[in-house]
Amino acid sequence: MTRKHTILTAAVCAGVVLGVTGCGDGNGDGQKSGGGSGSTVKEQDRQKSGPGDTESSSAGRKAPSGVEGLPARDILAKGTEAITSASTLRVSTADSSTSSIDLTMDKTGNCAGTVTTEGFTSRLIRKGDKVWFKPEDAYWNDPAVKGVLTKFPEARGKYMHGTAEKSFSLALVSAYCELASADGFAKLSGDGQKLTKGAVTTVEGVKAVPVHIDSAKDGKWTAYVATEGRPYIVKADSRKAKMTLLLSDFGKPFTVPPSPPAGETIDAVKIEEASMTTG
Repeated sequence: MTRKHTILTAAVCAGVVLGVTGCGDGNGDGQKSGGGSGSTVKEQDRQKSGPGDTESSSAGRKAPSGVEGLPARDILAKGTEAITSASTLRVSTADSSTSSIDLTMDKTGNCAGTVTTEGFTSRLIRKGDKVWFKPEDAYWNDPAVKGVLTKFPEARGKYMHGTAEKSFSLALVSAYCELASADGFAKLSGDGQKLTKGAVTTVEGVKAVPVHIDSAKDGKWTAYVATEGRPYIVKADSRKAKMTLLLSDFGKPFTVPPSPPAGETIDAVKIEEASMTTG
């Protein structure tokens, strides 16, 4: 069985960033393999969107917080606290690669957006533990999944549906939705890690102070904490996962898409089992 045969699991191969589990693509070349439009957010779009600090400030320039004057560990703690207190946030990857995400989420388990892997873009909707996952139509043209369509021809164009509890693959693909929860960034206390801070810089149009983390478990990564307004973590680089996450739209209104009707869904567990057994 090739890795492509595992339809749902393939969608989560976006690396390991900030405690969220995924799997590497193995080639490390960072080049798109074609097939889909991708979900990567361009820097110009991100700057137009802005950090979205609607929870902590009125219109206009935000006041300096002075967070850059604190020790690195305290800066990271404040950034973590700000993220976990945000009612909503948006997480996306910064550059083109075979794997990317663009998801908006809230603290109650709702999440929606796109996940791209191997050049194919899939739509993701999560409401609590219920998950809907729809690969783009071009994915089903791949010879590697021909066997799955032979067993379930109705799968094309439908959402794989199930719960994170019953479907291992759906649990993985929706793991990024946990970044807004208390169990997401809250674990990044920096305990047992070597932390150093850098000079204030500008990332995605936001002034931020970088905190460099050297962890035996998670490798080296850098969190950029905003120095104006609330000290949100606005960017995170992971060398181990070779991925950059951008965080924005903190506290902005987020309307969860309606649940797809039953006629547009198919049991995710059945498709998952078929993809695992197709040789």
